[in-house]
Amino acid sequence: MPAPFIVMPGLTGHLLFIFLLMEEQIDILNPDGSPAGYFRGRTEVHAKGLWHRTVHIWAFDRAGLVLFQLRSHLKENNPNLLDTSCAGHISAGDTSRNAAVRELKEELGVHKKLGDLEYLFEATHESVLNDGTYFDNEYYDTYKITLTDEEARHLVPQPGEVDDFVWMTVPEFLELNRKRPERFVSHPKDYQWLESISRL
Repeated sequence: MPAPFIVMPGLTGHLLFIFLLMEEQIDILNPDGSPAGYFRGRTEVHAKGLWHRTVHIWAFDRAGLVLFQLRSHLKENNPNLLDTSCAGHISAGDTSRNAAVRELKEELGVHKKLGDLEYLFEATHESVLNDGTYFDNEYYDTYKITLTDEEARHLVPQPGEVDDFVWMTVPEFLELNRKRPERFVSHPKDYQWLESISRL
């Protein structure tokens, strides 16, 4: 039986209703990745460490450079770290491809179609952050996208989510991650994939 909702302390009446209405709702998974049959708000998902689905998208330009986003200094978790080109939760009832297209628009200002996405793999991620108050247990689908020259020149970082963008070659990333891993959000399977394409 699902546990009761967790809400922010002090929210009552109309404020509570607005909070529940506005907060992103996310489908919950069992630890094996199967649907649990209910959804919860993002706050509760990370307060309790509920398993859920997300997407990662790796954007490349036509020259083969890979795009990293610099996470906003305002982010609750992993602020000021380099991360995947863009990523996000899959809202309740949505698909990973729809979520990927939405995240590209929101975080990069790039408009793509579902068919532009190249599916790469599924992976899991488990972490405990912020002195044990933020739990992230997720299954994520990973996609690759190629940006046009125009898109690559006119990226628009989402305020509060992304502070900047950094382009680098895959070998440059591998070398920097080897020397300064603390500058990156940890995504072992993603980075293994980047290493594998560097050998092609």
